[in-house]
Amino acid sequence: MELSMKDIISVIKKRFILIALCSFVGLTIFYCYNRYVMKPTYTASVLMYVNTKDSSASTNLNDLNYAQKVVTTYINFLRTKTFFKQVVEESELNYAPEQIRGMTQIQAINNTELFEISVVSFSANDSYILVKAMQKIAPVVIHNIKNTAEITVVDPVIYPLYPSGPNVIWNTMMGGMLGFLLSLIVSFLWEVVDIKVKDQQELMKRYQLPVLGAIPNYNVFRRNKILTRLFKSTKSLSNMSEGFHEETKFIITEAYKSLRTNLRFTLRKTGCKKIMINSPMPQDGKSTISMNLAIVMAQTGAKVLLLDCDLRKGKIHKLLHLKGAPGITDILSGIKSEKELIQNTTYENLQVITMGSLPPNPSELLASVQMEELLANLEKSFDYIIIDSPPVNVVSDSLCLGKLVDGVIVVVIENASTYPLVTNAVSKYKFADIKVLGFVLNKIRMNQGNKSKSNYYYSSKK
Repeated sequence: MELSMKDIISVIKKRFILIALCSFVGLTIFYCYNRYVMKPTYTASVLMYVNTKDSSASTNLNDLNYAQKVVTTYINFLRTKTFFKQVVEESELNYAPEQIRGMTQIQAINNTELFEISVVSFSANDSYILVKAMQKIAPVVIHNIKNTAEITVVDPVIYPLYPSGPNVIWNTMMGGMLGFLLSLIVSFLWEVVDIKVKDQQELMKRYQLPVLGAIPNYNVFRRNKILTRLFKSTKSLSNMSEGFHEETKFIITEAYKSLRTNLRFTLRKTGCKKIMINSPMPQDGKSTISMNLAIVMAQTGAKVLLLDCDLRKGKIHKLLHLKGAPGITDILSGIKSEKELIQNTTYENLQVITMGSLPPNPSELLASVQMEELLANLEKSFDYIIIDSPPVNVVSDSLCLGKLVDGVIVVVIENASTYPLVTNAVSKYKFADIKVLGFVLNKIRMNQGNKSKSNYYYSSKK
């Protein structure tokens, strides 16, 4: 996954709370650990100068270069077990030679003839005594090995009055930086592995299909309630269900009107326009969107028929408080005619045919010649036929219907539907040569809250 600077800024903005929280936690943990858990350390040191007094070597090498090389050799003299054993004896402290080796640092100063011996311990007194012993023993050890060497103390050891570590401020800043970097890495990994549909731009980019509408998640205000009063008329808007703020009413109403407008520009043909509303999986909100789309279409003065072709779990009749049976299954079975079963609604210009009796063979009914003839008869009397259909990734009913309509709208849920499921649905339609008009992104974030849950499910039987 390639990330542009715009994507990076977007991820940081999206995960700002996580990043800020992790940075604060890193700062707090490192501060508390360095301030209250770590023991303070004390450093004592001595600075020494090397004078080689080796004239024979000076004739072949530059004096300074030679002295610098000699300093490195002398430092290695002081890293021997013999040196640290003598330090233990001289200091009379309860340390092993290997312990003192780990506490001691000997290094040349900026490639000069100077070198420094420093000891870090949890005791100021111990650090001072050990370095004082080294200050005394080091010149002797080096002279015994190289009798021409002369070691001079430039800066003698002094008693450390204050702790040299830990550096609370620096370590705290490092903790904050570590928390920031870790949260940043987690945020980007989260973004890469997150396969949920996150926004309209990514959806359009992946499938090269338009997003015809973006419907806010109004279920955060009222659970298991439908939006049947939103579109009765302009006069009735003030009488809508309690629980919605005026701004919320306006936003939701405009979202469906925008869907209507985009759909009319997308599907331009003469005569009746047959539109199927579908989704990859159950509970994506396709039935509610089918109903509300039919309502806003009827508001324009067009004659609209809403067909509930979800013959397994249809619920248009529940949403509009109509009789569920008899309905479309009874028409396809030859029991009733379509004129007998078209039901009027409280919305002007909107009529409905419900699902009817639960059939044993829904796929066969929707793929039958009778279904094709029914649509041909109905389109003579209506400007729009909106068809609610079962999820395409669960049953094949929608593929049978898709060949009889002018286009399919696929409903997906923001931060719930996954790209593999959407890809599977779109691929099925393309393979069957069914036109996909675009997407409706449902339940987009408007206010935070709990999403409603339903017991809507499907049997795997066909």
